[in-house]
Amino acid sequence: MKNAQQVAVHLDTTKCRAYGICVTIAPDVFSLPKGSPVAVLLKDVTDGEDLADLEEASFNCPAQAISVARVEAAS
Repeated sequence: MKNAQQVAVHLDTTKCRAYGICVTIAPDVFSLPKGSPVAVLLKDVTDGEDLADLEEASFNCPAQAISVARVEAAS
């Protein structure tokens, strides 16, 4: 079986300050509910197609609350 790349995303809610940049960059992965003091992960593992957006969200997060890691998963 061929391995498919997946991406694990972690949002540190102790660092998040709800700037919302992550939601703008990757709305399929992050959400910012009205009135919430922090962003919310909609999914913590996604396919490799989201890697560039997730790396951009991580890089641009002023609170440095997002980390991204590649993981190998059997398909």
